[in-house]
Amino acid sequence: MSMDPVTVHLLSNPYGITDLQYRMDPFNVAIHKLITHLQSYGYRVYHYGHQSSDVPCEHLSVISNDDLRPPDPSEMFRRDDRLIDLFNRRTADKLDKTKSPRDLVLCFWGISQQAAVAPHTDLYVVEPSIGYRTECVFAPYRVFTSYAQMHYYYGQRNMLCAPSWFDAVIPNAFTVSEFEYRPATHKDDFVLYLGRVVQDKGLDICIQATERVGRRLVIAGPGSLRSLGYTRTPSHVECVGYVDVDRRRDLLSRARVLMAPTYYLEPFGNIVVEAMLSGTPVVTTDWGGFAETVVQGVTGYRCREFRSFVTALDHIDRINSAVCQDRAKALYADEVVHPQFDAYFRKILRQDFYA
Repeated sequence: MSMDPVTVHLLSNPYGITDLQYRMDPFNVAIHKLITHLQSYGYRVYHYGHQSSDVPCEHLSVISNDDLRPPDPSEMFRRDDRLIDLFNRRTADKLDKTKSPRDLVLCFWGISQQAAVAPHTDLYVVEPSIGYRTECVFAPYRVFTSYAQMHYYYGQRNMLCAPSWFDAVIPNAFTVSEFEYRPATHKDDFVLYLGRVVQDKGLDICIQATERVGRRLVIAGPGSLRSLGYTRTPSHVECVGYVDVDRRRDLLSRARVLMAPTYYLEPFGNIVVEAMLSGTPVVTTDWGGFAETVVQGVTGYRCREFRSFVTALDHIDRINSAVCQDRAKALYADEVVHPQFDAYFRKILRQDFYA
């Protein structure tokens, strides 16, 4: 696809590192993938972020190793207002030297990056991955990861009677080759939870429902059940801790079912798409992005009461693994999602919106 050269400035997580080994940071993983695809469409791309970032484009360091020591990939990045201030001041200065009028600047970290772009009124400011709290949204051009998240924003901003023509919904993108597909006949008999070991991800439901149906539960992710009040690990539960890319792929492909009963309004929920790309059906709560990613009785089950979770686990073998993978590929593969960003950015440049 040919187009006039366009420059895009990507502002990363101020206290993260853009490198695919840091899988716990979905924003910077999304940035890394987007860079490759934007360049294939003819964009010139600048990345602003941590010195240790590994990106396939021109990189401008605004956070040094002295500012933030690169952590172990299993660690979560902690919020640090000092780093946000450094990031914004240095990024604002570097934008002065690299920008041209009508360039696009993508703020992946919401309002925390507003100070970096505020002086640059000649740029188009976009929030391209709104899967965070809606009170942190500031940009005039907004891309939400789900319709649930966009409508939540409209309700919170009193926009139910005046939605914006400038907004878009573009889901998160996934590289299909990163996952191993297995049909149901080749799976092992265990239930998988993969994510942070925290209360609001619904781990109590996972533990109690699997105990009720007599299935083994594997919990993979950073954290400890002790923080949730468990003095011992239940006999049917195995905690394997943080898993690297290879172990993650293996667990997702071998699991009979993935559980993601998140208590809060999940903006998207990457893990359910990753499971479906592996041919693994899912059991989730019935709100947020799950209402869009999980087709009831087709790729998994969405539940609103405890006995529904139990029934879902009992009936999970009714779900066709191939249908799970086919739908995930058709909607969320890199080559499907990233052209939507290209079309949206071109629409901004043409100003092809209703006022």
